[in-house]
Amino acid sequence: MYRKMMGALLAMGTALPALAQTPAPPPQQQVLPPEKSIPLALALEAVQAALDSCKAANSLAVVEVVDLNYNIKAMLVADGARPQFVEFARRKAYTVLKKNMSSGDFGKQAGPQGRGAPPIEGDANLITFAGALPIKRGNDMIGAISVSGPTGAPADEACAQVGLDKIKGRL
Repeated sequence: MYRKMMGALLAMGTALPALAQTPAPPPQQQVLPPEKSIPLALALEAVQAALDSCKAANSLAVVEVVDLNYNIKAMLVADGARPQFVEFARRKAYTVLKKNMSSGDFGKQAGPQGRGAPPIEGDANLITFAGALPIKRGNDMIGAISVSGPTGAPADEACAQVGLDKIKGRL
């Protein structure tokens, strides 16, 4: 079947190089200056404090800290956490970085989104659930801490706040 299709394409004069093109490389990430980066040691402290807070509330959560390039600096997943929480945590952090506000504040601004609703602002990664907070150095955002667990968005945000409080003043 493949040979017949290729023969037909050649017979029609279709250019094969167009079929063999490789996709364009992804855009290069920006090099973050030290004042815009999150030290790994602090990211680890933040995710551990947030996860400990969630575990104390019987929440098997996923916690992550991401930098301005959307790179995961640190992530912890509680034993027994549901796999979909990883994706929710990623989308919450993405929302913080994209909208420069907590994911919960963005949710209040965007309003309720029903099942099957189209992507918000055409961006399928934006999410309206609370649980992710900006990490700031002074007034400048340098990343996000995000939590997703089974006990709901308000509990997620409370755990994220514990992680943020752990490193506040040392950024």
